[in-house]
Amino acid sequence: MKKNILYFLFLLGVTGAFFYKTIIFGHVPFPGDLLVSEYSPWKYYSYLGYNPGSYPNKAQYFDVLRQMYPWKTLSISLLKQGIVPLWNPYNFSGTPLLANIQSAVFYPLNFLYFLLPQIYAWSVLVFFQPLLAGFFTFLYARRIGLSKISSIFSSISFAFSSFMTVWLEYNTIGQVILWLPLILLNIEKLLVKKTILWEVLLIASLAFSIFAGHIQVAFYLFLFSFVYALFRNGNFFYFLILFLFSAGLSAIQLLPAFELISNSARSSHQYSDIVNKILIQPWQLIMLFVPDFFGNPATRNYLIPDTYIGKVTSIGLVPLFFVFLVLIRKKNPIVKFFLWACLFVLLFVTLNPFTYFLYKFNIPFVSDSAPTLCVFILCFSLSILSGFGVDIFRKENTSFKKYIYWILPFILLFVVFWIYLLLLPRNFFTVSSRNLIYSSLVFVLTLIILFVSVVRPKVKVVVLICLLVLLTFDLWRSFEKFNPFVSVKFVYPPVDIIDFLSKKSGINRIWGYQAANMNANIATQYSLFSPEGYDPLYSKRYGEFMQSSKQGKIISEFTDQTRSDAVLSLNYPKVINLLGVKYILDREENASTQDTFSVDQFSLFYQKNGWKIFENKKALPRVFLVSDYKVVKGASEFGKIFFDKNFDPSKTIILEENIDNRFNGNSSNISVLSYNPDEIKISAKTDGNRLLFLSDTYVSGWRAYVDSKETKIYKANYSFRAIVVPGGSHLINFVYQPYSFKFGLFISCLSLILSVLYSVKSISKKI
Repeated sequence: MKKNILYFLFLLGVTGAFFYKTIIFGHVPFPGDLLVSEYSPWKYYSYLGYNPGSYPNKAQYFDVLRQMYPWKTLSISLLKQGIVPLWNPYNFSGTPLLANIQSAVFYPLNFLYFLLPQIYAWSVLVFFQPLLAGFFTFLYARRIGLSKISSIFSSISFAFSSFMTVWLEYNTIGQVILWLPLILLNIEKLLVKKTILWEVLLIASLAFSIFAGHIQVAFYLFLFSFVYALFRNGNFFYFLILFLFSAGLSAIQLLPAFELISNSARSSHQYSDIVNKILIQPWQLIMLFVPDFFGNPATRNYLIPDTYIGKVTSIGLVPLFFVFLVLIRKKNPIVKFFLWACLFVLLFVTLNPFTYFLYKFNIPFVSDSAPTLCVFILCFSLSILSGFGVDIFRKENTSFKKYIYWILPFILLFVVFWIYLLLLPRNFFTVSSRNLIYSSLVFVLTLIILFVSVVRPKVKVVVLICLLVLLTFDLWRSFEKFNPFVSVKFVYPPVDIIDFLSKKSGINRIWGYQAANMNANIATQYSLFSPEGYDPLYSKRYGEFMQSSKQGKIISEFTDQTRSDAVLSLNYPKVINLLGVKYILDREENASTQDTFSVDQFSLFYQKNGWKIFENKKALPRVFLVSDYKVVKGASEFGKIFFDKNFDPSKTIILEENIDNRFNGNSSNISVLSYNPDEIKISAKTDGNRLLFLSDTYVSGWRAYVDSKETKIYKANYSFRAIVVPGGSHLINFVYQPYSFKFGLFISCLSLILSVLYSVKSISKKI
C-alpha cells in the first residue's frame, strides 16, 4: 500500500508538470481565450490591450463554452438550493437538463463543486482525469504482472494519450474512460476471489462511468469490460448480474436520457460524411506515429477537412517500439486479448470494405455520433501492450542482430513517411515536414538510447528511465500545444450588455440579430431566456417550429446543422412574436435600417458601445389567455394556418385535438407569480372558460394543476403548451415531474437494495 502511495505521488508530480500553468501561474484549463476572441458579446471588447476580437486563441473546446460549463453552472446552482435539476428553462424555450446525460448531474465527483468555487472545482476535475486514469492503469498493470517501470510506461502513455489530451477540457469523456482500468482491476480481483469489496467497487465504477457524462463512450466501456471478463474465463451469469446492477443503479440517469433521445432532433450523420469525414482514412493512420503530420487545429494549420479530435490515435512514439517488440515475441493470453482489441477497434474506426458496408445501416449510438469515440480502447490497449514490451526488453538480452531486427521496420516506416511527404501537395510540405522532422528526431533519439542497452546491457534501467523521460516530454508537447490555460478573469468576464439584460429582461426572451447574436446556451450561464439553443438532444417538434421562422413552413428534415442548432430568423416575425422575444440585440456592424427593424414593430430601447437593443412591441406575453382555437392534423396544415396573414396568434391557438368545453368571456387578468426551472406559478381571473397558452416547449413530463387539481396539457401551436382554465379566480401550477425520472429513481433504489442483499447472501455462504 505504501509503495502504491509513492507511485501515486510520482504520477501526481508528472500530472502537475503537465498542468504547470495552473500550479505556478494559477491559470485554469478553460477555453477563455476562445471566448473573448470569437464569442459575442466578448469579442467586441478589448482584453489585455488587444484589439476587440484579436486575442490569441487555440480555437479549441467550443462545446465547453456552449454546453458543458453553462449546464454545470445551472445544475450545480440548483443542487445547492436542494432542487433536482430536471429542467433548463433558458434555452430552446425550455428543455430537459438532467436527461441530457452530458450535464452529468449525478456524477459523484461533483461534490467538489460544493467545496470550491465552480471554476476551481472544474479545474480540479480536469486535473483528475489524467491523474486517476494513470494511477488506475498503474494498479491494473501491476495486477496482471507487469513490473513497476513497465506499469509506469503504460500509465503515462494512456493518461496523456492523444485521445485523453484532445478531450481533456470537455470534462466528460475523460471522466468516463478514467474508470476503465479500475473496472478491469476489479474484474481481475474477482476472478481470483469474490469479495464484497471488489464487487461493490466494480458496480460503483461502472455506474460512475455512466454518470460521468457521455452515454456512447460509456456504452463502449461497458461492452469492452464485459467481453474482457468473459475472455478472462469469468462466469458469464456472475458478471452479467454485477453489470446489470450497475446499469440499474444508473437508471435514474439512463431512463430520462433514453426518453429524451427518442424524442429529440438528433439524427444520424449522412452516410457520405461517415465514410469520408468521420472514419479514419487509411492514409491518416500515419497520425499514430506522427500525430500532427497534417497539422494541428490549435496552431491553425490543420490541413484536412475533417475533425482532428476524431483522428488522433497516438500514445507517443516511444511506446510503439515496445508494442512491436510484443508482436515478435511469445504472447500470453492477456497480450492476445489486447492485440485483438486493437484490431477490432481499427476495423470499426477506419474506412475499409467492412465499414463501407456496415455504416450503410443506421446503427443506434454509432451512426448518430462518431464511431471514432471508441479509439480510447485502442489507446488503452496499446498502452498495456507497451508495458508488456518493456518487460520483455528488460528481461531479455538484446544483441546487435536482435536490435536491427527490432528497429528495421520502424526505419523503413519513417523512410516511407518521408517519401509520402514528397508526394503531397506543396501546401502540405511546410507543416508536415516540420512535424515529421520533430517525430524523426524523437525516433532517432529513441534508437540511440536503445542502442546503449546493446552496448551496455547492465544499464537497461537507466535506458528505460531515459525513454520514460523522452515519452513524457513527447506527450507533454502535444498536451501543451492543444490545451488552453487562461487567467480566471477570462471565465465569462463581465460585460455591460449582459449586465443590462440581466437586470431588465425578466422572463422575457432575448435574441441577437446576426453580428449581435450571443452563441447558443450562453443564456443558460446568465439565466437569460433564449428561444435558441445548441445541442442535438432537444425537442424535435420544437426544432421543426424554429426552422419555420426562416421558410414559413414546417420542415421535418434535419441536417448536420439543424440537428444541433435551433436558430431563429427575422424572415417571419410571427414566430418571434409568439415566442415572446421582447428584446432584440443589434450591432452597428449589421448596418441595420428601418427595413430591418420597422418602427411599427420595434422601438430602440438601449444604445451603447456599438450595441443596440430593440423592444419588440408585438411580442406576445409568455403566458396569455384566448377564447378560440383551431384543430389541425398535420405539420403542413399547421403551417398554412399559422403563417396566413389573417391569423392572429394572440386571439386563437392551434391544437391537435378537440376540447369538450365551450369558451367564452371577454374579461381576464393573468400574471406570473413565480417562474422557476421546474415550477411555474400563475394567477388567473376570468369571467368565463378560457384557454391558457404558455410559450414553453411541450414535453410529456410536465404536469399542470388548477387549484391543486391536475388538468390536461394540450400540445398548442405545434410545440407549446395550453390548458383549460375555468371561469373565476385560480392558482395554476406547471410542475416538471417526468415519469422517466421517477421510475428511474425507483429502479436505482431497487438495484441498490438488491446489490446489498446479493452481497450479504454471498458473505453468508462464505461464513
